[in-house]
Amino acid sequence: MNILTLPQRSASDLDHVTVLLVADGGRLMDLTRYLPQDWTVLRRTTPEPLVRDPDIVVLDDPGPRAVTAACLRHPASAIVVVLSPYSDHQEVVDVLEAGADACVRSNTTAVVAAHVEACRRRQAA
Repeated sequence: MNILTLPQRSASDLDHVTVLLVADGGRLMDLTRYLPQDWTVLRRTTPEPLVRDPDIVVLDDPGPRAVTAACLRHPASAIVVVLSPYSDHQEVVDVLEAGADACVRSNTTAVVAAHVEACRRRQAA
């Protein structure tokens, strides 16, 4: 068994939160509006590598393979998946089993932002 050791973040890294939003459409365009002002939201259509791993990755309507890929690409990041409020319960199970830290079934950006902030609180604990 291999145990992955993640790099420790400095105190200044913990103060600044970076959220990577991976979304094709216009959904969640106003995510920044509902998060703390000092947080940075980077919007991408694909989860390409960044200079620094984001603290939180938000994936809009991904399949399980995309979730696993994001977990492998950003091992120190919390992964939040956003699905349609009408998605089947098996879709929720699939993305959680694929490695997502949270799954939100909502079209409401404020609800998604609340889950993102909750993930950050869990990281800081």
